[in-house]
Amino acid sequence: MWRYIFVTLGLSVVLLALDYYVYRNWRRFADYRGGRLRLTLPVYRVLMFVMPLALPVYFYFSRWWEVEPKLPRAIFFGLWTLYYLPKVIIALALLLKDFARFVMWLFEWFKVRLQRPEPDPAGSEAVPDLDLSDMKRMTRKEFLQTAGWSLAAVPFVTVGYSVFRSLYDFQVHHVEVKLANLPRQLDGLTIAQLSDLHAGSFFSPKPMEEAAALVNSLHPDLIMVTGDYVNNDAAEAPIILPALRTFKADLGVFGCLGNHDHYANVTDVMAALRTTPIDLLVNEHRTLNVDGAKLHVIGTDNTGFRQRFADLPRALEGIEHSEPGDEVCILLAHDPTFWDNEVRPNYPDIDLMVCGHTHGGQVGFEFGPLRWGLARLMYERWAGLYTEARPTGTDPQYLYVNRGLGTVGPPLRIGVQPEVTLLTLRKA
Repeated sequence: MWRYIFVTLGLSVVLLALDYYVYRNWRRFADYRGGRLRLTLPVYRVLMFVMPLALPVYFYFSRWWEVEPKLPRAIFFGLWTLYYLPKVIIALALLLKDFARFVMWLFEWFKVRLQRPEPDPAGSEAVPDLDLSDMKRMTRKEFLQTAGWSLAAVPFVTVGYSVFRSLYDFQVHHVEVKLANLPRQLDGLTIAQLSDLHAGSFFSPKPMEEAAALVNSLHPDLIMVTGDYVNNDAAEAPIILPALRTFKADLGVFGCLGNHDHYANVTDVMAALRTTPIDLLVNEHRTLNVDGAKLHVIGTDNTGFRQRFADLPRALEGIEHSEPGDEVCILLAHDPTFWDNEVRPNYPDIDLMVCGHTHGGQVGFEFGPLRWGLARLMYERWAGLYTEARPTGTDPQYLYVNRGLGTVGPPLRIGVQPEVTLLTLRKA
């Protein structure tokens, strides 16, 4: 408990310092320009102290983890994120401005000493002044104000770009999963995975239709959807149902539930999904026979984020295991923490778990091996493929964390694009 108190209070202090730094610069600019800009200063001063305290107050005086109320929670986190996210980028721009100010001060310092040399005591001819006037076309104040607040527009352009472009710029991630005991009949089998559709985050059916067309164009053997079909209400589902009904895969389309599906009326969500080709696995399994090899597709309900609906023993009940090398087990579960908490310690027979939930944080960067997302602050397994040795000492178990298709909170994706995954099973 005390750890959370210190973390939230420490975060509040950091945010206050960040906001005060931006405020000081904005105040100088508003005072210089005058007029209506000065009317923003009293409002800014109030928000500067209210917003850092809003987060700990909300955490400690509300039951934010519960299903209700859904809309106030979404509004709070949306406004809070939209208030601070641009400030971080503005602060970086202002740091550049302050660096420019330092460079110009240093230039003036050298200029003064070059133009006013000390007199030569021997009476020799004085060194003439250097004419550097043409090196400075505007006053320092004009330059700093123009450069600083021009750069301050960058975060708003970035946010706007993320809403209108990268938000629906679906990226296909091609991933190979190498299993030593993979039956030869399943070598090369492909699985298209989607996760976190969040129907309420789409403004029209078109994005989901484009995503479904992209999935079908990959011609996967199976399609798997790992939860969070809606944001908070089963009434959102119709916006994605027409696209889901177009899914085609020779070995079937399978799905599991996520935490947001329980925030809504989960019975209604399940009923809606059963009008599509998705075979919804709620603590149950299906065994597929592929040319004599067994492919066990297992699905659990959500466990994680203060929900405990998964029943993996029930989902595995009735599976008839074959000899090693004659079968493979794939688990659909929404939350990646389920892998470390339940699967790895207790179920070494599960070869691969596919999940989502994290969205990759929605904000971050990925440049080759260099990658980081906001989800990394909360989840060790936050995006991509992970592998760990099995307790039995045989070939490793795998986890794949999909970055999600939709969004929660503000409709933003900056540096972490929505994902369609094509997993290919290979014999190691």
